[in-house]
Amino acid sequence: MRRRFLFVLLVFLSVSVLTSCKKASDYQDILDDYVFSMKYHDNFNILQLTDIHWNANTSTMASERYLEKVFTEADKHIKETQGEDAKIDLVELTGDMFMLANTYHIKTFIKFFEEKATEFGFYYAVLWGNHDRHGLYNPNYLAKKFANAPHCFYFEGEDNLYGRSNFVINLTADGKKESNAIWQIVNLDSGASFSETSTSPFKDYDYIREDQIDWWLKVHEKAGTNVPTIAYYHIPQDENLVAWNLVTEEGQALKNKFFKLEGFADNGNEKYASDFYEIGAENNLKAAFMGHAHNVDWTVEYLGVVLGLGVKTGPELYYAHIDVNSTDENMIKGLASVGITENFDLIGASLVTILDSNNFALSHLYLNERESDDFVAWVNW
Repeated sequence: MRRRFLFVLLVFLSVSVLTSCKKASDYQDILDDYVFSMKYHDNFNILQLTDIHWNANTSTMASERYLEKVFTEADKHIKETQGEDAKIDLVELTGDMFMLANTYHIKTFIKFFEEKATEFGFYYAVLWGNHDRHGLYNPNYLAKKFANAPHCFYFEGEDNLYGRSNFVINLTADGKKESNAIWQIVNLDSGASFSETSTSPFKDYDYIREDQIDWWLKVHEKAGTNVPTIAYYHIPQDENLVAWNLVTEEGQALKNKFFKLEGFADNGNEKYASDFYEIGAENNLKAAFMGHAHNVDWTVEYLGVVLGLGVKTGPELYYAHIDVNSTDENMIKGLASVGITENFDLIGASLVTILDSNNFALSHLYLNERESDDFVAWVNW
C-alpha cells in the first residue's frame, strides 16, 4: 500500500511539474509586448532616481519626506524654467530601490510612488539593480507588484531574454505604441553581480548581454527610422572607465563634469565586456544613464554619446561628503566643474529634458536636508 501511494504521488508530482512549466517565448516573436508608449512633447522631463536602498533599518517616514522634497523641488524647478504647464513626465528608477527589505517596504514604496504619480502627474519606470535581489521576499513578488501598479511601466516576460526588466517606452506624437517613435527610452537589466541560475553563486561583475543588445536593435528598428534613444540601466559598463582614463591619463579634452570619487566597479575582465555602447553609438544612442556607484555622478560625452551616472537619491547607506577645503584631486576637479562653494552631500536626483526631436539637456540636483533651509543646488551639464 505504501509503495502504491508513493508511486501515485510521484506520478502526480511529475505531471504537476510538466504542466506548470511553460515554454519560454522567443523574444523575437513577442517584440510588441516589450513596448509601452507616452505622448511626446518638446521639453519632456525625465527625473532619474537611483540607489534609494530601502532596507530593514529604513525609516519609511523619513525617506518619504526626503523623496517628497525631491519631487517638490524638481516640479518647482521645471515650472520656473519651462513654464507653469511643465511638469515631471517620467521618473526612471534605475535600480537598488531596496536591499534586505521586506514586503512591507515594497507595499509602502509602491503606495508612495502611486500617490506622487497622481499628485505630480508622472509615470514611473523601474529596473532591477543588484541589491533588489537581496530581499526578504521572493523576487517574483516584487516583479508582480510593479507590473500591477497603475502608474508603473514594468515588463517581465516568460521569454528567453536575459534579465527581469527589459522594455522600451516609445514617445510618439499621438501616444500610441503603434505609431513611429520620436524618441525611445530603453530600460535594461544590467545584471546582479551574482548568478541567479549558475552553480557558482557569485560573479566578479556583470554586464549587458548579447541577446539584450540584439533585442534592443529589433525593438529600435520597429520604432521607426534611426530613432534617437536614451538608455537607463543600473551597473556602469567598461566604457565609463575607458572615457575616464582618456581624460585623466591621456589628457583628452572630453566634455566631463560632476564628481567621480570612487570606482565604477569595472574590473576590466574581458569575460564581462559588453558591446552595447559601441553598437548603440552606431544606432543613434544619444545617452546612457545608470547608478550603482554612490560616490560618483560623473558624466562625459564620449564618441558623441553622453554617459552619466545619476546622483544617488537619499541618505541610505553610504554617499560622498563634498568638502570645499579638500585636497583630493578628484574632489577639487568636481567642485570646479559645478561651481559650488559650500560643503554638501552628494545626494539628490538627475533631470533629463528632451528639448526637441534631436536634443536633450541634463542637470543634476543636490538636495540635503538641514535644520534650517535645506541645501538645494541645480547644476547644468
